[in-house]
Amino acid sequence: MPRTRIVVTLVAALVLGRPVPGRTASPGAEFGMAIGAAAANLLYTPAKVAVAAVGLAVGGVTGVLTGGDVRSVYAIWVPAASGTYLLRAANLDGTEPIEFFGSDYADTPAIVSGAAESGGIYEAQYSR
Repeated sequence: MPRTRIVVTLVAALVLGRPVPGRTASPGAEFGMAIGAAAANLLYTPAKVAVAAVGLAVGGVTGVLTGGDVRSVYAIWVPAASGTYLLRAANLDGTEPIEFFGSDYADTPAIVSGAAESGGIYEAQYSR
């Protein structure tokens, strides 16, 4: 039981924690960051792969149960299967973010050209 708590705490810290940007000047510090990233990957990468595998399976089942609704599947697959799989020294020193749950959603809605002419309901919703 204590080992499980340690693993859960470490994974939660990696997922929820934000690295503080810092600058490493010495080769020794760079070496330490590289060793730290390698050590963190021993727990982080299997957890990320497990989440991705479960997310892909759940997304597939969701697709079947929703009659092939691609948006529903995409909403599960994107966070589960994208993101950071391997930590690097740049992730640990804060110069690159760690995304356990990835995203590739645009910040602004896409503009569909010709939505008014086509008259489709889907195009009209997303053309504003």
